Amino acid sequence: MKKVAVVSLVLFCVFLIVVPVLAIFPLFLFVWSMQSRIQLDFNHFYRKYIALGLLFGLFTEFLAVLDNLDSPPEERILFHPDPATDLLLGIGFYFFIAVVWAILVKRYTFTVKSIFVIGGVWGVVAEQDMAVLLSPLTYGVVSGLFSYVFVFLVYGPFMAIPALFFKESLCTVERKERKFRHAVIAFVLLFGAWVLAAFYMIIMYVVLGLS
Repeated sequence: MKKVAVVSLVLFCVFLIVVPVLAIFPLFLFVWSMQSRIQLDFNHFYRKYIALGLLFGLFTEFLAVLDNLDSPPEERILFHPDPATDLLLGIGFYFFIAVVWAILVKRYTFTVKSIFVIGGVWGVVAEQDMAVLLSPLTYGVVSGLFSYVFVFLVYGPFMAIPALFFKESLCTVERKERKFRHAVIAFVLLFGAWVLAAFYMIIMYVVLGLS
């Protein structure tokens, strides 16, 4: 585990310089390597899980901001070209996603791996209003598949990291067995979170007078 921790920190630093947003993947590996030392008890589970989901989600968005700083404002792939406004808008997006996973993880036996895979696949479908999903048709198969892997390694980690903090305590509570239909439910609920986040952003645009 020490080797994984060291390697993941090195990779984190490399990605932070080269492709900042992908640094969330080695961060996931680092947290995974340290999971035995960071376990939280089950008290106030929802509060803790949602706080962690929001924290690592916003950190992912911060990495995305770093990734887009060299691009002109109109070409930045963010919620808003202004970094501070982008992070403010991102609060709704990551909050509702964290709520969805907190509910599902407490009720069903979702594992870190299953959250990673479901989150990654959902990200491929939802990113840029499904433009990434259609990228093989738009930019070619090779470029499209590269986009799939890229997005998968961003969405999967930030959704899965919070579960690492409760891996031991979740084994002590009774949860329903996870089946395939629950993965489908998770997918649908994540789109529900997406819609709620859109409403939040619309409200923020009106309140802040954004264009």
